[in-house]
Order: sequence, then structure tokens, then C-alpha cells
Amino acid sequence: MNNTIKSIIKKNSVLTIDCGTRGLRGILFDEQGNELAKSEELFTGYYSKHFQWKEASPEMFWEALVKVVCELKVKQPDLFLTIRGMTVSCQRDVITVVDERGKPLRDFISWLDRRELTEPLPYPWPYDLLFKTIGFSGYAKSFSRTAHVNWIKVSEPDIWAKTHKVVFLSTYFLTRLTGNIADSRSNTAGHLPFDTKKKQWCGKYDVKSQILQMEPEKCYELTDSCEVIGKLTAEAAEITGLPVGLPIIASGTDKGCETLGVGALTPDIASISLGTQATVEITTKKYVELYPFYPAFAAVENDCYNPEVTIYHGFWMVDWYTKEFLDQTDPKDIHEILEGYLEATPPGADGLIHQPYWGREAFRPEARGTFMGFSEGHDKRHLYRAIIEGLGYALLEGLKLIERKTKVPIQAVGLSGGGSRSDGVAQIMADVLNRPVYRVQTFETTGLGAAIATFVGLNHYPDIKTASKAMIRKSQIFEPNPKNVIKYTEIYNRLYKQLYRRVKPLYQSYEKIR
Repeated sequence: MNNTIKSIIKKNSVLTIDCGTRGLRGILFDEQGNELAKSEELFTGYYSKHFQWKEASPEMFWEALVKVVCELKVKQPDLFLTIRGMTVSCQRDVITVVDERGKPLRDFISWLDRRELTEPLPYPWPYDLLFKTIGFSGYAKSFSRTAHVNWIKVSEPDIWAKTHKVVFLSTYFLTRLTGNIADSRSNTAGHLPFDTKKKQWCGKYDVKSQILQMEPEKCYELTDSCEVIGKLTAEAAEITGLPVGLPIIASGTDKGCETLGVGALTPDIASISLGTQATVEITTKKYVELYPFYPAFAAVENDCYNPEVTIYHGFWMVDWYTKEFLDQTDPKDIHEILEGYLEATPPGADGLIHQPYWGREAFRPEARGTFMGFSEGHDKRHLYRAIIEGLGYALLEGLKLIERKTKVPIQAVGLSGGGSRSDGVAQIMADVLNRPVYRVQTFETTGLGAAIATFVGLNHYPDIKTASKAMIRKSQIFEPNPKNVIKYTEIYNRLYKQLYRRVKPLYQSYEKIR
């Protein structure tokens, strides 16, 4: 063995699996937070049996994981020898049910799936009275109808009868890797009866257990983040090429790891994810509900929470835009074209305003996407800018809500997600939010946050704060442009804030006649 290989082997790296909506990435990070190597596989196996359903087979996800790990071994054989641990971080609320061996009994239902029951599941009359008394009845019924776990229970009773555990996508991966049907509390984010304040499964008489009627024995085992959740089995090792017994560390969801990966560890720093879903969240030790009965998520740091506001479709709208307006364009040219559109249009998009509620918003269920202010001078460039600015306004609204609830002013914002790669988008966010926004040394912030948790789980660092200080570096800061701030502030206060309230009755009428 030559000296170069000996030197490489002495290094430490961890393998993070980042499974998003569009694809899966395997990324190697070292203990300084440097991205060493990456492999990616895009998903092509989603299907819809009915309008607005979205499912995928477990093998689509597992085969993608195996493929990226094997590619890393082929492309970077020396680096592959430095892997000391592994973790998975996944898109939230993607569920299936499994038998005693952890084998799925049906395909995964995506968080994008909009199937629902005709009627909510009935619950005992005292809860019905309670919900009516506190004004929660409508939301409880909607929550019950749209929860995929309830749909499986009602619509597929034979499968439900065979179900040993209900699992998220992250749980499925961890089961395939370790043989244990377990997951972290931080990964438990979705429509299951989980008490995020106590970070444990809900009790029999808990409100969530009445709405999400899943038997307690169908809940998987919970662990803390930054702990060894199991060791790589011989079967998984043979398939992936990783060593038998490799420590598998519990981390968190994609959004939770993104928040950690941009260094948003205190309530005065916000994390904005410009991904398929757009989100703004903070990390706080205090449990905060931004809306009544809407829980904060369990953060990767075990004694913290992530209060979050979600724009359901987020940068999915940019995917929609490119599909509808740039479908004949070479994909390699799209980024440059979109950047050009932002440079060619003024702040405010010449009067075109976008409200980005394209459906399924948690507390605006009747809302739809709206554009206001069209004139003959507008073209597709203005439409794109209005989409970005509208997302900025919605995120500003969420940011202000977080500040009101926490009583802590937000001083800066870390950006992540696909939209953060655009300088034009980053500058618009700085101007709309009127706060400096920054990027860190890698765009793979979910992977970086997961790597931080993994190094802590391997005892390379004593805690997340120490690891974050060593592994996160700001690479670029976008300061607000004062002239643009004035323009956006006026639009937000005089127009955008009024728009939803004014058109809500029309949205409600639309729901009745569509």
C-alpha cells in the first residue's frame, strides 16, 4: 500500500443519503464540512392511478440508494475506504406499511398525493364537542380526510390487517440498512399520531390519536438524533459494497438537516429552503406553535424544535414554469435564461403580483394561485419574476409570524434548496425580506446537516454546536438593496397583505362550484 493511499485511509468521512422529491443523492463529507464526492439518481418511477394521486414503489427508492453508493465506490475507491458512518435524510410525510420483517405491503404514498376520504373518521362525542368549542372542528375533519394513514386503513382493510408498522421513507431505508424497524424522533414528521412537543408517540386519549386512528402497536421504535441506530447488515453490505457493521446514525428530515446545514441554530437566524416545498423555520429550545394546534417539528438537535411555515408548492412552481414556457430549451441553458429574465425585469415585475397558494396550504385550504395586475406589457419574463417575488412575500409573511410568536427579531437568513443556486433569486430574497441572506460552502445543505449529526453520533464531535462551528462556513452574503427594499415593502404592505383576505370569499365560492 503506497503512502498516498495510507494518507487517505487515515482521513475520516461520512456518507449521507439525501432523498428528496425529485431524486436521491449520496454525498461524502469530511470532518471540516468539505463535500468530497457526490452521486445522484433522479426518480422516474412515480405514477398516478387517479387524478392528483402520486405513488412510487419501495424499490425505486432503494435501487436509487444502492446505485449512488455503488457509483461512489467505483468513482472514488480510495475515498470510499474513509467512510466511518452513514445516515439518511428524506423528504417528509412519504408513507407505507410493512410486515414483521419490514417488507412493504404496498407502494409509498408521496406527500404530493392529494387523495382523501369522502368522510372523516368518526371520533367519540366528547372530542367532537371539544373541537366545536375551540373552533377546531373544520381543521380536524380536513386533517382526518387527507391523512394517508387513515386512507389506507379505510380503503385497504386487508392490507391494514396485515400491517405490523406504519413507516416513513426514512424508516424504510433504515430498516433495509440495519434490520431494525426504527427511526429518529427528528425524522418523525408527517401525518402520524406523534407528539412533537414531548417527542414521543401520542397516548390513547390524545387528540391526534382520535383524528389519526392508528393502533399504538403499529408505531415504530423511536431513537434520538446523533445516535447509532444500528449497524449495516451483511445483506445490505453485500449489495452496497459498504463494510459490514458500518455504524448507521440517526439524523433528521431533509428540512431539519437543511436548517442545521445553514447554521440556523438560534432563533435569530432563519433557514429558508427554496425547494419543491418552500419553507422558513428557526431552531429554538422553546416549543412554539405558530398556529393553534399546529406543532413545531422536532429538530435534529435533541432538545430543540423547528417552528416552520410552509409554502406547499414552493419551487415546484419554477419546475411548472420551465415545463410550460421553456419545454423546448436545452436543460443546460435554463439556469442562465432564468437569471437573464430576472436581470431584464424590474423589482415589482411592472405591477404583476403573485400569490403562491396553489393548493393544499395547511391553513388556507381553499386558496389558489393568483396573479394580479396583468397588462399588455407583460410577458413570460415578468411572470417568472412575479413567481419568485410572490414566494418571497409569502416567506416574509411566515418570517414575521415567527418573530411575533418567538418575540425574537430575525437578523439573517440562510438559504438552501435548488432555488438558492440562483444569485438573482438570492438577491430578491434579501430585498423582499430586508435582511442579509447567505449561502454556505456547499449547496448540499441537507447532506451537510446530516453529516454534522453523523460525526456527532460517531463521537468525533461532542455536540452539534461544536460540529457546526467546525463544519459550516458562509460563502456568500447578499445584502438588501435599499431602493428595492422600499419598493417591495410598499407592495407587500399595500397590496400583497390585503390580497388573500379580499379574494378568500371568491376562493370559497370556487370550491363550491368547481
